[in-house]
Amino acid sequence: MPQPSKFAPVFISSMVMVIISVFPFLNLINLICCAGIVLGGAAGTFYYSKQLEKAGQVIQNKDGIMIGLLAGMISAILYVISSTLIVMASGQNPIELVYKMTEQYGFQIPQESQKMLEQVYSDYQRHGFSFIMIAVELVSRVISHCIFGALGGLLAASIINKRRITSK
Repeated sequence: MPQPSKFAPVFISSMVMVIISVFPFLNLINLICCAGIVLGGAAGTFYYSKQLEKAGQVIQNKDGIMIGLLAGMISAILYVISSTLIVMASGQNPIELVYKMTEQYGFQIPQESQKMLEQVYSDYQRHGFSFIMIAVELVSRVISHCIFGALGGLLAASIINKRRITSK
């Protein structure tokens, strides 16, 4: 019997990751070792496990890892798009917040960083977004979402297999 498609589980995982990451207060879950991303990877893996059970098959760890990894990539891209749109809609320049916080706490911004911040600041003033910030956030989100999404998928697959073995 053919394996079920991973499209729906990856979609479910991605949506859980994006929703938890974008919405205020709900995104605080990610402060605990990216728990929202881990939860997203696990959600899709549990869904895929149910599909496999209906087909008379058993989930493998590699399936959970792959679902979490793919969902991590997709959710990182969707998160960066949505957060950029939110910043553009708000008309807020996030670099102003950086300047306020450094003044408030008495930190000094190094000269090299100051030049970069000025460039990003002017990008936000002109366009409402910064390609530099989009690139930095995309790279960091792809890395973190893929790692923690795959971890969530692996944990879920391991838990499912352990329960299956102990219930025999």
